[in-house]
Amino acid sequence: MVQWLVQILKIATILVLSGLVLLGGARAFEHFQAESRPDDIGKVYTVKINEADDTDAIAALLEDNGLINSKTYFTSRMRVVNQDLIPGSYRLVKGMSVGEIIDTITGNSDGSDAESGSLASSDNTTLSITVIEGWRTEQIAEELVALGWNGTFDEFMTAAQDYPSENFSFLADRPEGASLEGYLFPDTYNFTPDSSANEIIESMLNNFDMKIPQDMRDRAAEMGLTLYEVMTFASLVEREAAVSEERPYIADIYMKRYAEGWRLDADPTVQYALGTEGNWWPELTGDDLYAESPYNTYQVYGMPPGPIANPGYSSVRAVLFPAESPYYFFYARADGTGYHLFATTLDQQQQNIDFIAGDVSEPAPNSDPFSGA
Repeated sequence: MVQWLVQILKIATILVLSGLVLLGGARAFEHFQAESRPDDIGKVYTVKINEADDTDAIAALLEDNGLINSKTYFTSRMRVVNQDLIPGSYRLVKGMSVGEIIDTITGNSDGSDAESGSLASSDNTTLSITVIEGWRTEQIAEELVALGWNGTFDEFMTAAQDYPSENFSFLADRPEGASLEGYLFPDTYNFTPDSSANEIIESMLNNFDMKIPQDMRDRAAEMGLTLYEVMTFASLVEREAAVSEERPYIADIYMKRYAEGWRLDADPTVQYALGTEGNWWPELTGDDLYAESPYNTYQVYGMPPGPIANPGYSSVRAVLFPAESPYYFFYARADGTGYHLFATTLDQQQQNIDFIAGDVSEPAPNSDPFSGA
């Protein structure tokens, strides 16, 4: 009997010591991580988890962004906590411990970490915002406030205006005094109500950095365009095109008009100039086309001073790879489909306008690039 009790005590002692060794090893590993943190500690990254992503895929993504040092350690910790990944976009701060990251992406974060200090918000309420393609910065600010963000409209607008370009290489050609209009990448983001304006902005800029990679920026240079000019054209395309397949055609039209010294005659630029709180994209009248503004491309030659909205990936790509077409004009079909009629000459454009108005029975020849009609 005594020998049996001694054996049980030995086994229990071994198990306890093994647990302490494993725990100590984990603590030591995280201590090593903390001691070897990079110089860009505190930089915010937006990490998107999709339904199809597994732990290995996320581990690779986190390692690629420098958010973890070891995929093996991360996947081991995930097996230990035995929690499912929750799809969504997450704001992760470089320097967060592996435990903090896991808590965040599995929905268990309490906003603090006793070992590494508070790198996340003390408020664990999730604020999820979906930035729509074509929104102007004011609409993002309004949506944040409406969702319960603790900052103010003016605070966000000021941060977007004053954000330093040197923080991201792709902002290098952003003109002095220009805002971040065009660079706040449309997507769904998760924050907390007390996230700072700069934290929110940096999440969107990090997302831009991932979605518009270096090869796309190199393509802009090959075309003789700065990235700022690409984003300006892309913002026009985003506001004009409702159908994805038309984007390269509309991009081609605006870029040809610009290259050949025409006025761009882009309605959205006038809307941007005249937009006000509660009506950021007003319906235009004929008189509005005479409004005095550097953004009014019916009156001013060349591009507007900068982007008029925040375009999505498809519009940026349309500018970088525009269609080769004979068209210089387009006119909305007004049938609820979002499609346009296209024209090569001003006379053809007028025929399309008359057709939409019901004054003629046929549109101009070859006005539909997708059917040849």
